[in-house]
Formats: sequence, C-alpha cells, structure tokens
Amino acid sequence: MFKWSDEFYDSAKWFAIYFIPSLSAFVGVCGLALDWEFTSVATTIISAFGVFVAGCIRMSVAEYEKAKKEQYEGNTDAD
Repeated sequence: MFKWSDEFYDSAKWFAIYFIPSLSAFVGVCGLALDWEFTSVATTIISAFGVFVAGCIRMSVAEYEKAKKEQYEGNTDAD
C-alpha cells in the first residue's frame, strides 16, 4: 500500500514520535497559561492526528515486512 523511502520514513517517524507530542504539550501548557477555552479540544485533535500518523507508519512497516518476507520465501523456493 505505502512505499516510502528510508529518508521519508525516518522523517515521518521523528514527526510522530517527537514533534506531535511536543506540539500537543506546548499547546496544552500555553493554552492553560492563557486561559484559552479550547485548550482541551486542540490538544485532543493534535494527539489524534499523532495517532493517525503513527498508524500510517505502522501500515507502511507491515507492508514492507510482508513484501520482504514474500521476496525471501520466493528466493528460497527457487534454490
């Protein structure tokens, strides 16, 4: 389904693991400090987006592993 380059995969993984949670924490802290009424909604949406990105990454990894396994098994049968 997804075929990502190693560089894109590493960037997406960094985005999902570090950037999105940090952004959510930043919005949460600043929102509380500024008494912003939509802080909870904003952090929930940001966090949900992080879960979505992580799910997409996992799907890509699963497809990659499946293709590698099929390729390996195909090469084994030919020997």
